[in-house]
Amino acid sequence: MPDRYARMLDVAVEVMGAEAPEFVWPLLTAELLTALDGELIVVKEVPWTRDQGSVVIRSPEPLPEVGGGDDSVQAYIRSGYPFIDRYGATSDWTPQSAARVVGARTWRSSPTADALRQAFGTRHVFGLPLPERGPHVSGFLVHRSGSDFSRHDERYAARVQPLLKAATAHRSLLMASGSARRRQANHALAAPLTPRETNVLHLLATGLTAEVIGRRLGISPRTVHKHLNALYRKLGAADRLSAVLRAQDAGLLPGSAEPSGTHPSPVGGNLPHPYQPRKLSRT
Repeated sequence: MPDRYARMLDVAVEVMGAEAPEFVWPLLTAELLTALDGELIVVKEVPWTRDQGSVVIRSPEPLPEVGGGDDSVQAYIRSGYPFIDRYGATSDWTPQSAARVVGARTWRSSPTADALRQAFGTRHVFGLPLPERGPHVSGFLVHRSGSDFSRHDERYAARVQPLLKAATAHRSLLMASGSARRRQANHALAAPLTPRETNVLHLLATGLTAEVIGRRLGISPRTVHKHLNALYRKLGAADRLSAVLRAQDAGLLPGSAEPSGTHPSPVGGNLPHPYQPRKLSRT
């Protein structure tokens, strides 16, 4: 445990020095997956309902595409069984596995366990909540296909909870500060960027082509070029490079260089290789 805790302490210190919120989740989730021997992790930051709400999943391996026609898997993830009943109704924030919360037999026979097993091949889920006031429960759900999470894992998770809480609080401050800067930047533009133009801008900054951006966003290359033309006009730029530089100057993009060994992601910033995110959302 000391080694695992020391690693997370180092990560938390690094996060507290970050100036862009996009760096927070990749660093924390990569370390949690390593420390807890997990195969994928669900980041629970914003309120969900069973029928709607974005679900962000990070994994060291590519995951099967889940979404579109399979709303049932998304619904089971959002329902949070059995953690929402435990953490949402009590003041006990002890990290535990689903099997320990409701019993191994009950968990194995639950529709949620069956849906997740079929979708991702995982058998056990570990809830690591972030203690806070209010009805919203936030935190992480770590998935594993082998044996259940141990008491040793529980003790580690309980010990790093304060570090995770502090790191996520720092992310919230960065998000609030970034939102204020983006509002100021938008006032200085010829016209505010639309949400879709903002998505295209962030992908553009990673060096992706229009064709790849189109595949990431589910739109045609022709539509991507229309968004690029609008971006160039609003930013007063003539090409990709000048658009990115002007967006950085305006505070619409992080101005510092990306960390080495990373690759771009359309969800939640850049992930230390090879961690890749998947985002499930009802459209």
